[in-house]
Amino acid sequence: MDIPYTVTARPDTGLYNAKVGIWLFLASEVMLFGGLFSSYIFLRVGADYHWPVHELNVTLGFVNTLVLIFSSVTVLLAWANLKLRKIGQFKMYLAITILCALTFMVIKSFEYRAKFSHYAVKLTDGTFLTGHLEDGYEIKFGEASKFTLTIYAQNSGIKADPVNYVLPLIEGEAPKFKTEAGDEITLTKATFQELQKDALVKAEKAGKSTGTIKLTALTPVTIHAKPSKILNYTDTTISFLDGTVAEGKLLDDKMTLTVDGVDARSVPDAENSLAWNNHYLGESWKKAFIANRDHAEEEFKTKYPSRDPLKSATHQKEAYYLHIESSTPPAAEGEAHGEGHKAEAKMEEHSEAHAEHSGHGPKVTLEKKDIAFWSNYTPKLNTYYAIYFTLTGLHGLHVVGGAIVLTYFLLFDGKMLREDPERLANRVEVGGLFWHFVDLVWIFLFPLLYLL
Repeated sequence: MDIPYTVTARPDTGLYNAKVGIWLFLASEVMLFGGLFSSYIFLRVGADYHWPVHELNVTLGFVNTLVLIFSSVTVLLAWANLKLRKIGQFKMYLAITILCALTFMVIKSFEYRAKFSHYAVKLTDGTFLTGHLEDGYEIKFGEASKFTLTIYAQNSGIKADPVNYVLPLIEGEAPKFKTEAGDEITLTKATFQELQKDALVKAEKAGKSTGTIKLTALTPVTIHAKPSKILNYTDTTISFLDGTVAEGKLLDDKMTLTVDGVDARSVPDAENSLAWNNHYLGESWKKAFIANRDHAEEEFKTKYPSRDPLKSATHQKEAYYLHIESSTPPAAEGEAHGEGHKAEAKMEEHSEAHAEHSGHGPKVTLEKKDIAFWSNYTPKLNTYYAIYFTLTGLHGLHVVGGAIVLTYFLLFDGKMLREDPERLANRVEVGGLFWHFVDLVWIFLFPLLYLL
């Protein structure tokens, strides 16, 4: 049975079925992205912290904009050549459109990778140190010998599984353990299941919903654990994701950060920030910060004498964010060359392009007592990056979806191309309309996230 109006237009709307359907679908997409854009605006206006500005790589964003605009042209040319039955040119332009989609996603992957490898550490006074954890960050816990596991008789969000959660974090080979009954065992899935059954039987007899397993390592062990692998720790205990608690001694929980920037916008007294402590960046970098701030304020007053500098987000960042490109304080370099602080300690745009210079910044070892919060540049860091990944991620899914559909038209619609090219042209037109919408969304995303 043939479905009517797949090629010819409906008498009531003047459009064939697929075109009616795509316009209805795009109307729902407008409501989706319109709501997200509106949410971004309201969250930015009502933000209770300094909203990030100019933190994305404008060059990569601009290149991606050109790529998508070019792809909009090529998908239109593909449809036009198919209507004219120029099959070779149709295939060429459609292939270029798909290649543009792949190029867009590759460039976006570079942006994402830079965000995941770049970190911001908030100190207890509000200062943010940005940079890279070149050596990673681990909690080192030693002399651990006593392990306590809680076994739940009912379903629980935390389920004891020391074989997968604890043993991989032990330095060297896992030791043998002694049970409360005095038996020596090698901890495996099989031996743990036996211990678990015994603990549940004892708990049931005692009328309790939880049981306890206590193990003692015959040889004290040292544990290396990333913060994401544990629940919490103290000077004498460490709790793993499965609820296992080990007793021992905290050896090291300091973070070594290669610094590429100091953001003091949220500090009441920026000149007395923790970042300028002698055991962190020190007095020389403080002088560079002051020189950068004074230069930015003087320049702002000259350019905008009637404006309030406190109401300019761009100026606040230029004045109170110091970008660092070398391990030597700019003040010292300027004095050595007779150039002064101003030329060396200027503010530069903070973007992924500077991530390549991460190895040139000074390394500071931060103590846990001075760290209030830390995260890479992902949704966890702040609302801005949560929205950035939501909007660009959702848009990226649309790019991938559109590319898959266009690839299907190119590679798997050969029979329709031979027998009913007009119907395929309608399909390509519908796919092109969706692709134009994807491009239009990015044209709104680029200035909203990258430029404003």
